[in-house]
Amino acid sequence: MSAAAPSPPGVLGFLYKLQEIKIGGGPAVVVKRKDLVGILRNLCTLIRNGVGLPGAIATLRDDPANRKYAVIFDRIGESVATGSTLSASLAEFPESFSRLLVHQLRVGERAGTLPDSLDRVTKQLEQGANLKAFLVKKLSYPALVTVAGSGAVTFMILCVIPTFQEMYDESGATLPAITRLLVWVGQTVTAHALLILTVLAALVGGAIWAWKDPNSRAVIDRTCVRMPFLGGWFRKIAVLQFMDVLGNLMESGFTLADAVIPASEGVSNRHVQGQIRRLHAAIRRGERFSAALDAEGGLFPPMVRQLVIVGERTGRLAPITAQIRTHLRSDVERTTSALLGTIEPVLTVTLAAAIGAILMAVYLPMFDLIGQMN
Repeated sequence: MSAAAPSPPGVLGFLYKLQEIKIGGGPAVVVKRKDLVGILRNLCTLIRNGVGLPGAIATLRDDPANRKYAVIFDRIGESVATGSTLSASLAEFPESFSRLLVHQLRVGERAGTLPDSLDRVTKQLEQGANLKAFLVKKLSYPALVTVAGSGAVTFMILCVIPTFQEMYDESGATLPAITRLLVWVGQTVTAHALLILTVLAALVGGAIWAWKDPNSRAVIDRTCVRMPFLGGWFRKIAVLQFMDVLGNLMESGFTLADAVIPASEGVSNRHVQGQIRRLHAAIRRGERFSAALDAEGGLFPPMVRQLVIVGERTGRLAPITAQIRTHLRSDVERTTSALLGTIEPVLTVTLAAAIGAILMAVYLPMFDLIGQMN
């Protein structure tokens, strides 16, 4: 066994030593969701057309679009070449490949239907990405109006009104109540700007901490699904996420009892996750799925419960879930459009009222001056 080559002396040798230092157990590269969909889709296509798994991984590794993930592909390729399965190789990168994805592929490998499992996983990721893109697209306009309107109102209160106030003070004009109120607001914000910024930063930090903390996140999620106006919308999104994963798992060969808990991991709402775990406990006790859904009250819409009953009676629960997902997806999109159709006019009227009030505060003293001059 040959000895390792000695490091160069001096500063160059020190730099070589620094390069040899490795921190952490693996590469820090994380595959983005959009890229993950493309990788799995291409991998499925290659395997379906007779390309071996090592060759398919090497092909994806040489694709210029995947150049930034070369380290991951190298590790997966080495693992597969030594006899490891694809699911076991992907499990080494939990930041990029979720446990649910790895579990689905492992079942496909055992059943000899890996291409079908890859296809189902890819469709599941695409549908989730499409739903997220739809929600972001619909919510972007109200968010933009809110931010722009708040910025315009803040600018006018802090910059425009003080300028007119100086002019009115010099001319001795009588300020109406609305002008005095906005002047007071501007002076208060200016005088306590540091305190206000500190409070805002603390609120943002507290909100981020509450979102990441499991206990407070459960309280937030429970509050969301119980809101009188938006609670139904949040519930429909959570049920859609659950049924989407549940249907894919059952189509992959999972039994209902084995698929419920993994499917609950695809639900972003922690409170709904707890309700789904109660479903799993009821099914383990021997209760029918439809009866367990009824026991959860208003979580699942009546249409979903009725379709589940039909699926149980006919023994076609897995195919029925595809129709349930289609119904829920269209229902979520329709509800989102209806909610935004209500929110957008409210935002527009509120912004118009705020700007109108500021304009009144600016021009009413001017009208008083003109009256005195006449």
